[in-house]
Amino acid sequence: MQGQLHRGTISATSPLEVSKQLREQGLFVVRLREQKASAPQVFLRPATRSLAVFFRHLYNTYRAGVPLSEALELFALTERSPLRPVAAYAAKRLREGTFLSQAVRETGFPFPTFVLPIIEAGERSGQLERVLGLLAEHFDREVQFEQEMKRGTIFAKAYMVFAVVVMLMLVSVFPVALLGSFAASLHLALRVLGGLIGFWVLWRLLGMIRWTAPYTEMVLVHLPFVSAPWRKLMAARFARTLSLLHAAGIPPHTSLELAAQASGSPWLMRTAQSLAAQLQRGEKFSQVASQLPFLPPLVIQMLATGERSGTIDESLSKAAEYLETEAQTGMKSLPIIAGFALYGFVILLLVFLILGGIGVLGGLYRGILQE
Repeated sequence: MQGQLHRGTISATSPLEVSKQLREQGLFVVRLREQKASAPQVFLRPATRSLAVFFRHLYNTYRAGVPLSEALELFALTERSPLRPVAAYAAKRLREGTFLSQAVRETGFPFPTFVLPIIEAGERSGQLERVLGLLAEHFDREVQFEQEMKRGTIFAKAYMVFAVVVMLMLVSVFPVALLGSFAASLHLALRVLGGLIGFWVLWRLLGMIRWTAPYTEMVLVHLPFVSAPWRKLMAARFARTLSLLHAAGIPPHTSLELAAQASGSPWLMRTAQSLAAQLQRGEKFSQVASQLPFLPPLVIQMLATGERSGTIDESLSKAAEYLETEAQTGMKSLPIIAGFALYGFVILLLVFLILGGIGVLGGLYRGILQE
């Protein structure tokens, strides 16, 4: 065996352990290269329902005492979901001793930006089960919101489709000479509708692609009226994660950065990184947090109250519950607003078509009288 070259793969927790195992076999290490399992490549963001099913499964199985690696493997074997390859890869990495947050991060799967920091906060605080339950509840609420949005706008969408069909029939059945100036109005209305539908389809596609989805979320947060519930959700995630980390004894500057990442707001992340040094110098948490954008006064007040009473984690948890309730109430009103907006647009379109049709009929009637 001496002088012969051997090649192969061996499993171990570190390169030093690999070298030790090979020396015990009487082999001399010439070249050692770490080889990781290939992570699945995903280009589109998953549907909210898929995320809700994934985290609900993890929460229920983990709460029942099933190890996370087995829970993930069970999901990969039984569920028809775009997260199946993620679950299979994460299960393998967990059996090798990797944390869940790290295993999921290695997949490169386009989870919403707040998911991985919250999971990491749960691991650090020893409250992973609670965090998985919070994520499951969050995505369940998102699914409910999407369903309410569809129910609130379905009839308005149906009327819009009916109007488009009628316009296409008029354009295709009647000659342009007969319709006269009304034909130009029909073409203009069809172009406007086509542009709106095309913009909506493009927006949905950009929201599904992993590289552009963060930018659509950024625009959504700055829209008037619509952005209020999402900003409250961001603040609730910040307060909830900060409560978990503080209860686990994580240093304040690290807690601030992780909580800002969990909020999903890029502005909070950047500001938190610049303010972390102030916490290291011993400044009060409430004074530093008051400089963060998007945080409502309630969070700052509860943080200051918690500092005085020594119950920061409980105060922040109550603030997060209040903000989540407020955000949920605001989201329930959005389908109603969207439905009325679509109804208004359809009514204006129908009025425009009716007036144009009356003009055409009037012109035909005058032509008949002249003959």
